Amino acid sequence: MKKEIKVMGKNGEVKNALLSIECCVAAGYTGRRQDVVQSHIEELQKLGIPTPYSVPALYWISPHRIRDGNEIYVVGEYSSMEVEFFLALDEHGRRYFTVASDHTDRELESVSTSKSKQICDKIIGDEFWFVDEVDDHWDGIQLQARVMVAGKWQKYQNGVLGDLLHWNDLEKIIARDNVASGTLAIFGGTLPIIAEGTIYSEACEITMIDPFLSRSITKQYRVHILPDRS
Repeated sequence: MKKEIKVMGKNGEVKNALLSIECCVAAGYTGRRQDVVQSHIEELQKLGIPTPYSVPALYWISPHRIRDGNEIYVVGEYSSMEVEFFLALDEHGRRYFTVASDHTDRELESVSTSKSKQICDKIIGDEFWFVDEVDDHWDGIQLQARVMVAGKWQKYQNGVLGDLLHWNDLEKIIARDNVASGTLAIFGGTLPIIAEGTIYSEACEITMIDPFLSRSITKQYRVHILPDRS
């Protein structure tokens, strides 16, 4: 799959690039601190979701689930967002990244995490940054998420990329999984929820902030709920 994107360089110049995506993995439980990983596992256990088969865990999904629009359609009321970074390559091997939401069906996740990841579209930002231009401050880049509750935005997740496994370490782990081949796209795993629990919202907002280069990417999207019928 080829995907044309807009990329902002550290000098503020915007260019076009063409991503080459032949396989895609949604990584899970990628926190660098084990106590934080365990906290996320406990959050999901409250929803009836079993302990992952491995930490970190790799869930392969179709590249066609990647969306840059402002809305997704889900079946039933029990799906929720996860703010992450999304990384992909062009045909020359240069890496690009943006903010993303690994939207997941929580009800199906209690049966199969892999299927719950596959069933929902994944939202990515409208703009990308060059990975090689942030090597010196990757860990300090911030991720934030908000959800709409009773008509008001509520903080949902907050942290930095340094809370998650580095993209280079993730690539090495994925290579050992030996499931798919070709140019790879990665959803890098999420942060703990700072709200009181999982919120099933019909509107979500994801933000990535580079405080070192004074720039940010924000994306809002709506979740349209379709009836769950037998």
